[in-house]
Amino acid sequence: MVKRSPIIAAKPPSAMPEETARQIAALRLDPARPLYVTDADEVIVSFARPLEEFLGKQGMRLELRDYRLVGNVHYVSTGEAVERETLFRLIDDFFAAEVDRQPLVAGAAEALATLGQTGQVVILTNVPGAYRQRRSDAFRQLGIHAPVIANNGLKGVPVQALADRVKAPVVFIDDIELHIRAVADSVPHSYRIHYIADTRLAAVTPQAPMSHHRASDWSDILDAIARHLAAASPSTKL
Repeated sequence: MVKRSPIIAAKPPSAMPEETARQIAALRLDPARPLYVTDADEVIVSFARPLEEFLGKQGMRLELRDYRLVGNVHYVSTGEAVERETLFRLIDDFFAAEVDRQPLVAGAAEALATLGQTGQVVILTNVPGAYRQRRSDAFRQLGIHAPVIANNGLKGVPVQALADRVKAPVVFIDDIELHIRAVADSVPHSYRIHYIADTRLAAVTPQAPMSHHRASDWSDILDAIARHLAAASPSTKL
């Protein structure tokens, strides 16, 4: 399921939004500690189910046939697909209404806290920039204190900008194959985990070819990271 489709919003491969670059530059990172870069929607918080409820109130339904929005949202009254531009406007409306009410994915807060004990977590999300602070505030209320970076487009270059500042292992967690592929191209030494929290969407989505592991939940993510660290950097522990 594409959130503000990375195909539509993607910047050129060598560029990233100025605001994203500014947010990354403001971060304080320890070069010696592992870096864990994670998405938010359908990874830390639920996206599909609250979106379904929101669309239902607009007289629309979401059909979970594959991992995209365009072509899978229909008007209930006519059965016709919702137009692309209308759909992207609705996604913005959804975030405006729900960004600080999206349910936490089971185990996410505890797992991120575990990762933060010996590493550093950065949340890189394609939430519209206008809602970044609300998302950050909502996460803090949920016990998640990692910095939130709002991005627009593919995540390869932003993750590279983060990875260039550390000498320790880099792990990337996302639900969208295009972002995983972009990070594989930009940060080939990264360890990439494909995770889709909604089991219905996970069932209709194959593992991203450029990912190292397809996770079933946050416990599985921690186990995969522990195995990777043990192999890549034996002195580094979770």
